Amino acid sequence: MRYSPLLLGLAGCMSAMDMTTDSAADSGGDSGADTAELAPLEACGYTAMPDLDPADGAVEVNLTASALAWDPGTGVPLEGGMAFNGSVPGPVLEATLGDRVTVHFTNDTAMEMSLHWHGLRVTPEVDGIQQMMGDPIEPGESFDYTFTLQDAGFYWFHTHMDTATTIEAGLYAPIVVHAPGEVKPDCDLPVVLDDVLLDEDTLQIAPPDTSMMQLMGRLGTVLMMNGRNDRRVAWTKGQTTLLRLVNASNARYWDVYLEGHQLTVVGTDGGFLAEPYPVDDLVIAPGERYMVAVEATGEPGQSYRLMNKRVQLHEEGGDMIEVDPLGNGENPVATFVYGEGEVTGTGWTPPTPDVPAWGAPVANVGHHWLLAEDMMGGTVSIDGASWPDVPMVDVAQNVDTTFEVENSSEMHHPFHIHGNRFQMVEVGGVAVPASQGWKDTFDVPPRTTVKLVSALDNPGEWMYHCHILEHADKGMAGLMTVE
Repeated sequence: MRYSPLLLGLAGCMSAMDMTTDSAADSGGDSGADTAELAPLEACGYTAMPDLDPADGAVEVNLTASALAWDPGTGVPLEGGMAFNGSVPGPVLEATLGDRVTVHFTNDTAMEMSLHWHGLRVTPEVDGIQQMMGDPIEPGESFDYTFTLQDAGFYWFHTHMDTATTIEAGLYAPIVVHAPGEVKPDCDLPVVLDDVLLDEDTLQIAPPDTSMMQLMGRLGTVLMMNGRNDRRVAWTKGQTTLLRLVNASNARYWDVYLEGHQLTVVGTDGGFLAEPYPVDDLVIAPGERYMVAVEATGEPGQSYRLMNKRVQLHEEGGDMIEVDPLGNGENPVATFVYGEGEVTGTGWTPPTPDVPAWGAPVANVGHHWLLAEDMMGGTVSIDGASWPDVPMVDVAQNVDTTFEVENSSEMHHPFHIHGNRFQMVEVGGVAVPASQGWKDTFDVPPRTTVKLVSALDNPGEWMYHCHILEHADKGMAGLMTVE
């Protein structure tokens, strides 16, 4: 599939003279903000971590986790904040399929640390789980993570100890893995969606709440794109932007749309799709990723907002309904502002996908997981137990295997499986289109069973868990051995 013309090259190519403010924008997406209060206009794109190794096929970076009082756009720095390399989100880890990546990590915080490379098929030794289970990176210590990239696409990394606290504080960052010879669009923009729960009086990160929040999930009061709630990104008419979207929220499901623009989904968790498809809005579960192409069709001076609609986590008519501090309506996240000029060119084509072969469950069933909650007892469980007492799942390597994830509760659960990649084939008995790509994180709706298939080609001991971070920390997790 081709997209409209491109000649600009990558982000950052947009000069200051091409950028105009949107104080008098003629747009259905006018935010209504006072001109004096508008955040600076940013070029569309990203800055990657510096590569210390000039050799082809190798990427070497330095990464430090430290305390940082960062401002989510409220004007009040968060004294309990943390960051990778001094920014929230951390800078992009950029590499190419097949590269050998070395991350020299230093823990400059007061907490024990372990990093997880979410979605990457690494070896168990560097997945972050073994450290979490017994050999964490202590304050002041360093550790080298080394792995070879097996998949192109969009991923992210984050802490994997005390995740509800450390990810809320800001310890997460995107990973962009290019295919060899990949043609870049006008703008390649990683978009980390997150929310942070602030105390209404101090505007500081609210302390962990009662056990009820651990059951319901932590919903924030401030929505952010790339660490702020007021970002303004410069666009030019005619360009194509590839939005790489990841939901880094503790519990919030996002339902995003862009005023006045069509979104075309060109990729999911594990890479690009054979058959892109248009959407008006897109629901993204915590931990999940989508790559979306957007044609810039606006006129100079216009601005359009990226918006989020509320997603209710509990089913209608159930015993519990969570209260969203942002209400039940729609809320702006960021603004895209059109500068002067127009771009023309030959068009952008997504890279050739690595599409799975399955379109239906296979005969070999590896495991049937049962997700459950006991609101009265204050527990969440998998297969009738909580971490670390969930029974081990043992499956054979290099055998096409069906897995079933049954959600017996009245709440959505985003399910994440480490180490291997999967294709969803059925949701609630309804077949998923065979053209869909690889997944490692997916929504399991209330009272619903999801079926997925994997070739299980990456051996080792792998964690699986609910990606509502409060649920994972409370024990909704287990281990699977592929051998």
